[in-house]
Amino acid sequence: MDQSFMKTIILSDDVHRALDRADCFLHRTGFEIKVGRSGEEIVELVRREPPDAIMMNYYLAGLKGDEVCRLLRADAGGRPRIPILLIGPGQPPDIAATCLQAGCDEYIDSPAAPNLLLQRLAALIGLQFRLSARITTVISISFGRIVSEFLGYSKDISEGGILIETNLSIAAGRRLYLRLFLDEQEQPVVARATVLRVQPTNEEEQYLVGMQFHSMDQAATSRLKDYIRSRSSH
Repeated sequence: MDQSFMKTIILSDDVHRALDRADCFLHRTGFEIKVGRSGEEIVELVRREPPDAIMMNYYLAGLKGDEVCRLLRADAGGRPRIPILLIGPGQPPDIAATCLQAGCDEYIDSPAAPNLLLQRLAALIGLQFRLSARITTVISISFGRIVSEFLGYSKDISEGGILIETNLSIAAGRRLYLRLFLDEQEQPVVARATVLRVQPTNEEEQYLVGMQFHSMDQAATSRLKDYIRSRSSH
């Protein structure tokens, strides 16, 4: 889960505004997000500091998406290839073909749901997709022989970990048990987790607690995968 903390993403202005309306993992983990308001500004941002990925619209102020791709690929030199995801019209089909020939890694027809964009972006940069979802979570902590339980609600979840909002401040490195209520009709998914980070929210006595799953059995892993897959297609 903490592998995302070092990532830098460049978004075009329209994409940034679309994702800003979604309660998504880009805004709740350690991504550094830079916004380009024109094709030229995106090129300049990349030249100044190459990001881990770029996600932009085809129609930009100034240079269009395919023109940006050509410039960036020509500039690359010996640097690692930067994944580029373009969102644009499905018709005429030659626009998508032109963009792929210009060097974008994936072209998505617009309009596209934020969850779809996030899923594709995560795949491009080699991260497990985190789903923004409000899942009731019971946190169990052992203090010697005493077990205390606290309630929390997920902000983001992936196959590897979860970000929970709770009124409990837990020290990083703490190991605990979680019960995740994915479906009111079923038993909760039980997992062990390690706290990776804790940060206060804007609300009084509320914290965001990032945890990494471990020692999850096959049945629990399968249920979690199915849940994320079903919700990410919305």
